[in-house]
Amino acid sequence: MADAERQDGRTTGRPMASAHVQSTAQPVSGRAARATWWPEALAFVIVLSAAIAIAAWMFAEYARAPDLLWRVFYHDRNSHYSFGLDLALAMRHLDPAWFFSELEKAKVWPPFHGLVLSVVLLIGGIDYRLGIVPSLTGWVATMAFVWLIARRLFADRIDGLFAAAIATTLTAASPTFRLISADVMLEGLGAGLSAAALWAYLRASATPDSAARWRLLAVILTALFFHKGNYWGLLVAPIAIAFASEHWRATVRVARTIGRVRVGTALAALLRQPLLILAALVVALVAFIYARGPTAIELFGKSVSLYPPENLTTLAYALVFLWWTLLWWRHKEAIDAALGVPGRAMLYWHVSPIAISFLLPHRLSRFLWFVGPANNPDPNAGLWQGAQFYWQVFADGFHTMPWLAIPVLALAVIGAFGLPRLTPGARAVFLFALLAWAGVVIHPQHQGRFMSTWVFAVWICSGVGAGLILGWMRNLLSPWVRGVLAMAAAASLLVVNLGHPMPEAAYTYAIHTKTGPSDLNLVRPYLPELDGAREVAVFTTFGGSKLFAWVIREHCRCNRIVDDLVPANLGSREEVRQVMTERIARSTADIIVTIDSPTSHYQLPSVGWVYSRMAGILDAMAEQTRFARAATYDLPDEQAQATIWRRR
Repeated sequence: MADAERQDGRTTGRPMASAHVQSTAQPVSGRAARATWWPEALAFVIVLSAAIAIAAWMFAEYARAPDLLWRVFYHDRNSHYSFGLDLALAMRHLDPAWFFSELEKAKVWPPFHGLVLSVVLLIGGIDYRLGIVPSLTGWVATMAFVWLIARRLFADRIDGLFAAAIATTLTAASPTFRLISADVMLEGLGAGLSAAALWAYLRASATPDSAARWRLLAVILTALFFHKGNYWGLLVAPIAIAFASEHWRATVRVARTIGRVRVGTALAALLRQPLLILAALVVALVAFIYARGPTAIELFGKSVSLYPPENLTTLAYALVFLWWTLLWWRHKEAIDAALGVPGRAMLYWHVSPIAISFLLPHRLSRFLWFVGPANNPDPNAGLWQGAQFYWQVFADGFHTMPWLAIPVLALAVIGAFGLPRLTPGARAVFLFALLAWAGVVIHPQHQGRFMSTWVFAVWICSGVGAGLILGWMRNLLSPWVRGVLAMAAAASLLVVNLGHPMPEAAYTYAIHTKTGPSDLNLVRPYLPELDGAREVAVFTTFGGSKLFAWVIREHCRCNRIVDDLVPANLGSREEVRQVMTERIARSTADIIVTIDSPTSHYQLPSVGWVYSRMAGILDAMAEQTRFARAATYDLPDEQAQATIWRRR
């Protein structure tokens, strides 16, 4: 009835009358509002408390044996923790130069996660066991906002609470999502920010004239962008499409206005803009350099490389940015009026911070590379292979039992058919689930963890389908019976999930190795040897990793320089020896650590990190005279030997 009455109000023009009735019965409506409010708040508090309790249990499980998480030498968690640790140490030592130099390096991976992690380390202490706290915080936030989103999509309380219970249960029970949210990775916090932004959009859609609500959405989206660009792109596109479709009259007016623009007149106007002409020339130069390949010019007797032309890309963008800034300054009032409340909030609180960030050197080009198809393309990847892969991940990894994926998807489809019955903004949730799934399938790099930041939207859609089915029973069953059925169904789903062990596939898709020694054993035995050194270089016969940097710096709680750049993509042992001989001759390190592991399982043939080539590092160290052998440590867990070399 509530839905029907609201629809009638919109179509028959009676909202003023109902508002009058409400105002003349204020005491009754106040009691009714309070009676409606407290059960909702109690349910949310229970869900939030349960999420925090589960997160605390996840942290306790990790803290029992934290070293076992660090078992994949090349894993991104080493870089993510190293970045947050450096920011925390810089703030702890009140070293702004170090802090901002590290912040400036955050180009491929933006700085938001590192900043959050640094605050955690400052409050809790410099301790790698706290590295998973940002991800766990994101997991709790995802749980909370999944509940709020699913509940908000229904006007009927019973249907909404049932939908929220189903969606939250599926989220909490997901094995891969739980594993990756107890890691030092970006997915857990990314999911929390994505869910928060989706909830903020629903709130703003309900009151389109509320500037504060649109600003909140803009700020959350900005945080998501500075967390990771691809997560942001997967969410911004469906929100934009949903907004345009929900305001289709305004969208049609804009489209007609654009359609009436004459191409010749528009081009003539652009050709009268010197900044745009200069930007176009720079873009043409960038395209020429990319087509030609490695290019250098002679400048004051020195060879200056122009390839890749990332600085020129930034220059072209800066010219366009300057043109837009001047245009906005001259026509600010007209632009603000045309944008309206939502548009102004997005321009000033979302688009502008992102646009300014692209003025930093290399930031734009690295962003475009990272979100584009050039990022680790798989020549064997195709749409069909991608669709098969992600369905397998969805079924085997993100659900305790593969067969659950079929009813979950069926309920989501039912939810999509019931969109007209849902509250404003609901289509953004379904578009997010659909377009994000299509996006990861289309992108040539396929990894199961890429589902982590948006798969909660599929579970919300499933909850909506379950809520709609319960709503269709409204005329057959009393509210009391419907409530009991809803509780029984949600409890049954919870029991089914809790009673099933963690599937092995979940560990694979979360890149969470269950066996083998901790990589920390590659560093810890000889840490005391490095005390007092200003700079350390670490070279291994199986490649490089940020593992050495963060373990060494966490041990000394200082800005100890750690050079761990190992030669890559060299064709022979002799080439490696020659490169290392030159590096050793120029090295400013106080200590060099070499790790010799002929049988390491971490060898990486794709970049030439195989022992038959990398042993050239040992050849170079044996021939040089700048560093003297000081000590040797056996690393039996890794079947390796570490040698300490001190500068003479």
